[in-house]
Amino acid sequence: MTDPGSPPTNLRTLDRAALERVLARAMELHVRGDGTEEGREQLSEARVLDIAREVGITPEAVRQAMAEERARSPLAAAQRESDQMLGDPTVSAARVLGGTPAEMLGKLEALLTRDETLGVIRRFSDRLVLEPRQGLVDQLARGMDFGGKGYYLSRASEVVVSVGAVDATRTHVALAADLHAARSKRLALPVVLLVLGALAGVPLVLLTLYPWLAAIPPVVLGWVGWQWARSSWRAMRRQALVSLERLLDRLEFPEKPSSTRQLIEGLTKSLLPPK
Repeated sequence: MTDPGSPPTNLRTLDRAALERVLARAMELHVRGDGTEEGREQLSEARVLDIAREVGITPEAVRQAMAEERARSPLAAAQRESDQMLGDPTVSAARVLGGTPAEMLGKLEALLTRDETLGVIRRFSDRLVLEPRQGLVDQLARGMDFGGKGYYLSRASEVVVSVGAVDATRTHVALAADLHAARSKRLALPVVLLVLGALAGVPLVLLTLYPWLAAIPPVVLGWVGWQWARSSWRAMRRQALVSLERLLDRLEFPEKPSSTRQLIEGLTKSLLPPK
């Protein structure tokens, strides 16, 4: 028999956002109510699975969520107001793919170093940190771009690859590229044009009867520069995001090497001495 003073909870509904807030708050209260000092700070993955099972969440969903959390890129950060206006300078993509974390790291390292002229600067068991190589050959390859690759990820100051095992046969793969420096270069143009416009307006102040005309050149040039910088930056960001998604596509749907490439690889293996 229900308590007549209790609210009729069976008649209430929650939307998804409210449900997420309720579950997050309930988990916070649950952890805080644990008797031990360690329990108030953290929960083991086994305990998280037990709690999820109690509230009706499948273990597979929890394991994938934990893998996504472990693979979350350190580049992810709170956006500033300028980021909201122009778009987050950190672009990212993630997907659950078949294979082990070690296999995914090896394949992505090969793709990024060969096709995007990146080099590994930090290596962890579940993460790689890469940056554009600055050798003469790499710079010429990016400048000439005979193959039409675009090398969009080489414009990032840092690319992070993170992996987390979902189960024995699946891995959550997360890619993130830091485009802060590239965006700053684009946004420098409006400032330069604004200064040039201000200098061009000085004669109008000194030589005309309408000194307010001096405000026109900096306003016009600054506006034109801003429009170009914003459109150029958004195009670059979109291209980098598409490049990340294509990398994941190549892992999920491997391409069969062409006959020419197979011939070259066969000749290389036959000519080179065995390791």
